[in-house]
Amino acid sequence: IMAFTSFRFIILAIATLCCTIILSNMNVYNFTRICANPVDISTGNATRMEAPFSRTEKSILQSATAMGALLSSLPYLFAFHHFSPRLVFLSAGVISIVSTALAPLAYSFGFWMFLLARIFQGIAFSTTFQMIGLLTHDWATIHEHGIFLAFLTGSTQLSSVFTMPISGIICSSSLGWPYVFYVHAIVCALIFLFFFIIYRDHPEEHPLVGEIELEKIMHDKDEKLDKRDPVPYKKLFTDIPILVSWLSAFADLLCIQLINQYEPVYFNDYLHYNIFKSGFLSAVPILAQFSAKLFSGISSDALKCISPTTNVKIYNSLALVVSGCFMIGLAFIPPSQPLLCVAAITVTVCFIGFNTAGFNKSTTLRSRQHAHFAMTQIMNIWAITILIEPFIVEPILTDHTSQSQWMGVFILHGLFVITAGLIFVFTADATPAEWTKRKSEMNLNRISSRAISNVN
Repeated sequence: IMAFTSFRFIILAIATLCCTIILSNMNVYNFTRICANPVDISTGNATRMEAPFSRTEKSILQSATAMGALLSSLPYLFAFHHFSPRLVFLSAGVISIVSTALAPLAYSFGFWMFLLARIFQGIAFSTTFQMIGLLTHDWATIHEHGIFLAFLTGSTQLSSVFTMPISGIICSSSLGWPYVFYVHAIVCALIFLFFFIIYRDHPEEHPLVGEIELEKIMHDKDEKLDKRDPVPYKKLFTDIPILVSWLSAFADLLCIQLINQYEPVYFNDYLHYNIFKSGFLSAVPILAQFSAKLFSGISSDALKCISPTTNVKIYNSLALVVSGCFMIGLAFIPPSQPLLCVAAITVTVCFIGFNTAGFNKSTTLRSRQHAHFAMTQIMNIWAITILIEPFIVEPILTDHTSQSQWMGVFILHGLFVITAGLIFVFTADATPAEWTKRKSEMNLNRISSRAISNVN
């Protein structure tokens, strides 16, 4: 069998597609909820897909995927540790395919069955961050972690770039919203079939990985890293820089959920774009954010003339403080200027993409060998923001056409994200924490200090 020298990038591509389609399946309801029911169109009395649900039920459906993610986080953590990650992730793909394909049928049975389908979509989502960590460790070279993480975590943006236009096209056609779910399920099945054929848990197991590439991947990797030090939970959960990074993550991800969950509604109801245009316009800011994510990851690694702490403070300020200012500015733009609104929301979302080199990077630099645990908490924070965002927005946004209500939503999120960003500027620290140092290293430092004191 012919071996390659860059096959790991094919593995990166297929894994990115897998994470993207799982997130797409999870987020598809965020767009289809504004689509008209096909039956109602035929009778000339068009109502939205979400029309049968009460305001509370709509909020619960928005948050259902987070429920599934939080409930399945620990079981999947156990599964990834004891079984083949390839098969465990494949099981998540199957769950995503089935729950997405059956969602229209579940909808016909009413709220509770549709809620169950949404929860199962969230269960599949809970595997993505764990798979990202494992794949990066096993397949990336020691100098390629940044680019691997940029693409894999960029699946969040790529999912919206795929889902929004596709949903707009299908919802505007005679097929109607159920086919949005069917198309997503089919695409997911094809991608995971390719994943099952191509992917292997370790590069040394793959027949298409040559000796030269394998040597590159394994170079400078310490086998002892697989046997991690016990996580110092108390010290980690009381470390101010870590807590500040998590606060920034919470504020940032809350704004991201506002965009993911309410951007189609904003374009359709507030700016009065039709479903087709809303789908494409919703993808534009997200695509800009993905570009910013890649740029920030690469440029941050190249910026070596300043300290790591200053580095993360700059990029985190761009992601939170600058984006928060633009979000507050967006609040004052009237719907009579739709192009200016689109431009403002695009710039806002674009700056949010700098978070890759902000609190994310700060968390890994600070926690070092315990980064896997610290980053898992950011995934849990992400799930929590999905869960609570509807309950923050819905009480304020009772009328989707009201400028004053949209103003309240944007200003609230803008002020919160700016506050979190400023706190980060004054308290962040990207140097390794004391609790990341091994006992032998700490003892050696003490001996050295004592020897110097004796000499003096």
